[in-house]
Amino acid sequence: MKKVMALSRITFLEGIRNRSVFGIALFSLFILGLNIAVAGFFMRDVGKVTVDMNLSALSVAGLLLVFFVGVNLMAKDIDRKTIHLVLSKPISRMEYIWGKYLGILFFIATSLAVLLVLSCLTVLLLNGMYAGYFGAFSWPMFFTAAFFVFVKIAVLGAIVVFFSTITSNSFITLIFSICAFIIGTTIEEVVFYLRSGFAEQEIAISESLRKFIEAVSYLVPNLAAFDFKTEAAHGLAVGWGRIGFSLGYGAVYVILLLILASVIFSRREFN
Repeated sequence: MKKVMALSRITFLEGIRNRSVFGIALFSLFILGLNIAVAGFFMRDVGKVTVDMNLSALSVAGLLLVFFVGVNLMAKDIDRKTIHLVLSKPISRMEYIWGKYLGILFFIATSLAVLLVLSCLTVLLLNGMYAGYFGAFSWPMFFTAAFFVFVKIAVLGAIVVFFSTITSNSFITLIFSICAFIIGTTIEEVVFYLRSGFAEQEIAISESLRKFIEAVSYLVPNLAAFDFKTEAAHGLAVGWGRIGFSLGYGAVYVILLLILASVIFSRREFN
């Protein structure tokens, strides 16, 4: 465990030193500042718009961090051939995978925590300026939605690690990860559409295609399960059952991906 934590610490420090972090931070601050600038145009919906834009800023920042910084942190050792030096140390390949993932996770958690503090300041400021339009706002629901933004990014981080063990090309890893994100975000709506019966009335869908989409829905993570933005924006209560299911679903998916990544990485040959 000490070896895993040591490697995760090194990965975390590498992530903090990455110059891309500053660009992502500035972009997130721009969204938060834009929220303050345009909130007055929505008046009756200022509370909903504020929550939605703040959570969107966290989500976009997390995606940029995992896709551009996370992919680089995972692929750097392989691209620069320093993987041989790392594996020559008394550390197993499984420990390497888990250490890298935890380092990426700590880095993303720290970055999102800083942005969450700034986001809370934005909400407090707008709540003070337009207090009458924040009637349905709930801090617990806001923090719950923000936490599940992190859970979603944690799942995507595991996907990045998994694809990094399959290919040595960081660009291919990035493309595969983005595709997994797009499919995971939309698969629930596609499956619901197919099961609703409206699809048969509008377009002809073969049974083989239907079964293929159903199979993909079980393989690709359903990222919609971690989306609590609507509930937070409207101040709606969420049952503990749904929270527990979403959290358990994310944890199981991450563990399975890391186990598969460890198995693949342990059998991989490096030139």
